[in-house]
Amino acid sequence: MNRKNMGAPKMRALVQLLSAMSLACLAGLTGSVTQAGQTGSGTVAPSSTQTSTQTPPSQNPGGFVIRSQVNMVLVDVRVTDKSGRPITDLKREDFKILEDGAPQSITAFSLENIERLETATDKSGPPPTIDLAKLPPNVPPEQVIQDHRLTVLFFDLTSMPVDDLMRSSKAATDFVHKQLTPADLVAIAAYSSTLRVVQTFTNDRDALDKALRSVRVGESSSLAEAGAEGEAGATNANGEEVVTQDVSAAFTPDETEFNIFNTDEKLAALESLARLLKDVPGRKSVIHFSSGIERTGVENQAELRAASDAANQANVSLYTVDARGLAALPPGGDASSASPSGTALYTGQAVASQVSSLQGGRETLATLAADTGGRTFYDTNDFSGAFSEVQKENSSYYLLGYSPSKSRSDGKFHRIRVEVERAGVKVQARPGYFAPKSFRQFTREDKELELEQAMDLENPFVDLPLAVEVASFRRPDGKFYVVLAAKIPGSAVAFLQKSATHRTEFDFAWRATDKAGHPVAALRDTLPVKLDPDTYQQVLKGNILYEGGFVLPPGNYHLKVVARENESGKLGTFEEPLALSDSDGPALALSSVVVSNQLQESAAAGKGSARKSKEAGGSPLQLGNRSLLPSVTRVFRADQSLYVYLESYEGKAGSKGNSTGNGSDDAPESGISAGQASRPLPSVALLFFRGGVKISEAGPFAGKLESTGKTAGGKATYFVQIPLQKFPPGRYSMQVNVLDPSSDRVAFTRVPIAIMRAQLKAMGASSGG
Repeated sequence: MNRKNMGAPKMRALVQLLSAMSLACLAGLTGSVTQAGQTGSGTVAPSSTQTSTQTPPSQNPGGFVIRSQVNMVLVDVRVTDKSGRPITDLKREDFKILEDGAPQSITAFSLENIERLETATDKSGPPPTIDLAKLPPNVPPEQVIQDHRLTVLFFDLTSMPVDDLMRSSKAATDFVHKQLTPADLVAIAAYSSTLRVVQTFTNDRDALDKALRSVRVGESSSLAEAGAEGEAGATNANGEEVVTQDVSAAFTPDETEFNIFNTDEKLAALESLARLLKDVPGRKSVIHFSSGIERTGVENQAELRAASDAANQANVSLYTVDARGLAALPPGGDASSASPSGTALYTGQAVASQVSSLQGGRETLATLAADTGGRTFYDTNDFSGAFSEVQKENSSYYLLGYSPSKSRSDGKFHRIRVEVERAGVKVQARPGYFAPKSFRQFTREDKELELEQAMDLENPFVDLPLAVEVASFRRPDGKFYVVLAAKIPGSAVAFLQKSATHRTEFDFAWRATDKAGHPVAALRDTLPVKLDPDTYQQVLKGNILYEGGFVLPPGNYHLKVVARENESGKLGTFEEPLALSDSDGPALALSSVVVSNQLQESAAAGKGSARKSKEAGGSPLQLGNRSLLPSVTRVFRADQSLYVYLESYEGKAGSKGNSTGNGSDDAPESGISAGQASRPLPSVALLFFRGGVKISEAGPFAGKLESTGKTAGGKATYFVQIPLQKFPPGRYSMQVNVLDPSSDRVAFTRVPIAIMRAQLKAMGASSGG
């Protein structure tokens, strides 16, 4: 199991729109407004306490300047009757706000009644053209957007083929020309290898039509056309996925491994868009067009929740549209891919796989919409309903502001409750906010408390990019040793320079909880990092690896890790379900498959020490006198070797004969008797697929047998080294086939990997857990 947590993607020259608008907004009542009445995951919204600066309109040259800063919390409130119709006749006196149970004085109040402007008739002619990027200097944006509905049309170009983009563009064009009302202001954004705002908020139909025509498939390959390979995770001029990026410039961080499997990048793009919209007052709706967001098996659930929380914090609702439209799946697939082999086409397995893949791409879209108060639209070729729903659901709301009576920068969560003194109404508002606090003000107790709170809170933290791999191996006592590995890009770390060295420190907290939420296993560790000048430059372009582990009995768990870099205080979290199955049936069971490109000399004196450590329940990745370091991101270069390690476990009906085998010297030594030498050895074979076509295969390679100390059978270990020089760059699906001839059993699994062109390696620092 492999996941990653990404920070926001790099953005180039973005948002002329919002840069000017954000500066203007700081002069008035602005701040982040969190979506009201959230349903779904029930996560608590991050801090939205903002500072409003009031400056006198004119100052005498050379005179005194007096400025005041006031912490103001803005709350977006929707009030509806029993039938769900909005109530628009409430006054400030009808509302009551409590923070942590204490009443607050409402200092700002406004009603955004979009329906009134939408239904109004203007006898003098059409409404005036508004473009927020071209406002006069003396016109505040909040005055212009009063009673307007703000909608962003967002196109995910990394997922949409030409047909889907044409379908989405046509629907957006029809909306602009047929459904746009005087109350609508629309912006257009697109994500390819970077996030780009194509058009700022405007009601100019001609400008919007021109912007829509400029959004096209192929933007993600613009860097490749310019002579570079492009951003990893994008597509090149041939439509193939890019697995390298240009890192030839001095001090360019090599973040290819974190970009290659780009599901998190798509989510991070949404998070970045929400943060750009944060300083725009009022509710914003983002209509997200894509062909689904696939679950690749390397995404971090924390990034999904971070995108949702960023949208809630910025008062953004996501309305996701599956641009594939009404999908008809031919059994076995269409002519765009090879027909499935074997019996899958005749047993229904091929069709089931097609349906599962289609629904899997929609699952993330549905989650984003539900968690931000929006909706998802799929299985329809008419997207006009999506635009109608946005207009209907964003007709009116109240915006309340108050200065906390006990304003403290304590970093704690403060609960908000909004009440209305009218019977029979439904009030929807966000539950609270986090107060800010500087990390340098933290005491040791504060730092420990922060880790505990971050572990207990459902809110994700994604300031520190974090990739995590979890691998499980069965022990002789029936429990599982769970390998925990985390990789952090050096470019995201704030190092403190002392003399000629650069230093930092990481805190890691891991916890596994059962279905009832009770902690079952935990690991708390601190990793100090001290680098000389040469190593420091290498780490800036590379990664820092941490490895640890704990033991768990069979069962279903929820795993969470919190990582903190102690110079800047950046936090990163990772979460995923962890299933450890005690397979005592007749089937051949497999452990996790660990892939690596690095073997490190261990502190053990020799194989004897390593073997004793494994027998005592230590890490199974201790191979002889060397340790296998997990790749985590599963990205390799053509000048490296691919190391593969896994274990297989016999079922109850397994053969009782055993043999010692003759594998690599680095593989674990067997602990079986000489009388078990007649048993045929199990073996492993590796098959490499690209685009559904087998490119290469290796093996079979004989495994090594070890006694598990149980009468149910034994364990076989497999360690394989594959040179990658002859593999062309690209994404691969590595199928691992294990055959046990003594029991006539076969087991297999697949692991996604990526291979890049050979170039200078970006070295990193590593540490054991």
